[in-house]
Amino acid sequence: MIGLDQLLNVALKIESKGYSYYSELAQRTEGEVSDVFQKLAEEERNHAERFKKIFADVSRESEGGWPSEEILGYLTTYAEVSIFPKLEEDVPQNLKDAVELALDVEKESIMFYLEVADYVKSPVVTEIVNEERKHVRTLLQLVKRQVI
Repeated sequence: MIGLDQLLNVALKIESKGYSYYSELAQRTEGEVSDVFQKLAEEERNHAERFKKIFADVSRESEGGWPSEEILGYLTTYAEVSIFPKLEEDVPQNLKDAVELALDVEKESIMFYLEVADYVKSPVVTEIVNEERKHVRTLLQLVKRQVI
């Protein structure tokens, strides 16, 4: 049986892998670029903590009012097909390729979290979506400024 705990595990895996990915990029780079990746890593860690709180609150408040098993299955499958394969890849050695992979994962994560927001009513989910969008803008600025 699929439950909210499985959905929480999906979100935590996404954020944990994001933290590891950006931390590695921060170690590989220097100066401003390293600082950007370190900040992104810290924000991913913060998202994980916030998700833990959201799901604890939802579990307490929503006796039987959470998404159906079918919806939870769909959300889990979406992550397994669209996000996890990219998260399992090694961080590319070429920094431009690494940023492009990060952009793909961020965009897929946004899509996943938008779906979650339809079923888990919490303003924090919307805040995290907006922060993930900010991550996309930050990564695009690195590409645009050609600092990678």
